[in-house]
Amino acid sequence: MESLKMKPWAKGLGWLGLILLAAGGLHYSVSMQDARWGLIGMGAGLACLLLTALVARQQLSRFLSRRSARLGLGAGASVLVVLALAIFLGALAARHHTRWDLSLGGAHTLAPQTVAVLKKLDAPVKAYAFLREGQQGRAEAQDLLDQYSFASRQFTYQFVDPDREPALAKRYDIRTYGTVVLIRGEREERVKLAEEQGLTNALIRLGRAGKKLVYFLTGHGERGLADIGQEGYSELNKAVEQQNYEIKPLILAAAEAVPADAQLVVIAGPKKPLAAPEKDRLGAYLAKGGALLVMLDPQNDGDLTEWLAARGVELGDNLVVDPQSRLFGASPAWPIAADFGDHDITRSLEGMICYFPLARSAEMMPKRPEGITGVTLVRSGPGSWGETDLDSLASGQARFDQGKDRKGPLALAVLATLPPAENKDKAPAGNDRQPPHGRLLVIGNSSFAANAHLNQAGNRDLVLNSISYLAEEQDLIAIRPKETANQPLLVNAGQAQVIFWVPVVVMPLAFLVLGVAVVASRRRKRA
Repeated sequence: MESLKMKPWAKGLGWLGLILLAAGGLHYSVSMQDARWGLIGMGAGLACLLLTALVARQQLSRFLSRRSARLGLGAGASVLVVLALAIFLGALAARHHTRWDLSLGGAHTLAPQTVAVLKKLDAPVKAYAFLREGQQGRAEAQDLLDQYSFASRQFTYQFVDPDREPALAKRYDIRTYGTVVLIRGEREERVKLAEEQGLTNALIRLGRAGKKLVYFLTGHGERGLADIGQEGYSELNKAVEQQNYEIKPLILAAAEAVPADAQLVVIAGPKKPLAAPEKDRLGAYLAKGGALLVMLDPQNDGDLTEWLAARGVELGDNLVVDPQSRLFGASPAWPIAADFGDHDITRSLEGMICYFPLARSAEMMPKRPEGITGVTLVRSGPGSWGETDLDSLASGQARFDQGKDRKGPLALAVLATLPPAENKDKAPAGNDRQPPHGRLLVIGNSSFAANAHLNQAGNRDLVLNSISYLAEEQDLIAIRPKETANQPLLVNAGQAQVIFWVPVVVMPLAFLVLGVAVVASRRRKRA
């Protein structure tokens, strides 16, 4: 048979075309940027192959006349068809995809509320998850973020190691590992842990139009929002505004009522008593479903002790002392708290501490008005007590007096939920929605949020979480956490033997015997 001859440069051009075609296809498949270079490479390769076929058309015609060539081309065409089918199915799955969660309890399925929020996204949202490589919980966070990105093409995410990318961590003011920052346009929200409820509520806040108003009561010697001194609240003012809230001062003595647009009213360390009409206006605000954050220091209650007692909160006339604070280099009059209640406000504080310079106790009363419920958010240490002899503190001789002082742990922060006021006459007909409950959060200290202490330990998280919860509670959703089901595989001794012998011994031996039989059969046919 006449040998196929081709000009050397034509043969080289053909190989170059194959290389360009393969390299261009690979680049187009894996490149995340400038994929057009892959298309250019494939086009150049195809052009080289066409030019080779044109130059060597006689040799190509002789080659195609061979039976072996036809069989080879048929096999090659089959491979190309399979590859094209795989690419088509991959593209189809990328555009019209679905998933099935076969785990017990739907551990890998988002809550219906989350899916509804994601479907309403009308603008791209990028999430930065600041976790270290190999950090505990990273795999769970990635699985959760994968579910979010799967449910909406508008949601994307990126993991960032703060130790390797400190500039990005500094840009978003990352203080703890595990923080997730969500960006939508020029707005941002952050959550301390990659949990479904926190992420979904952050998406809700990102999609909210406008800013919510937080009013700080003034006129009674409260801490100044513009005060840049150690005892001022300028740092808190800045931190709250960064959370997309608008802060306004409130002179309640000159107003007929708390403004209707107030999402939250804050009373921060008043040194003078509130007038009776002011307290009445605050009470009416709570009765209509308002939210109030009260931070009171020892010996300065703003004449709110009885007013709080009528709402189920007992304000202690004491100073919380904890000798264990010396272990942290602090005064015994600065109680250290690491015992937090199970609540959205304090859940992200697990494993952290807060401290309260000169604090008094604030507890839910055992017997309180009907309908009022409460939860303790922060407790002092077990070695603490409520000192009532403040003169002994001044002399440095304070000690626990049985029967006079209260033994710790003592509540330092409580959240009371008040039933709505009766207003049936104004309720719309056929409206079954329950009126909102009032929310009253009382902390027996205001210094912990001052400029000198706000960014220390977990103080910043505690006050910002409190403000966020009180201001947002009506809009946000509650998602019941999924319980991880334990599904052990229990087998008896006989079943264990079957599990071992069948896949490990029987099946490999069967394939070996089948292979020997096939080889022996072919040799007999050749003979």
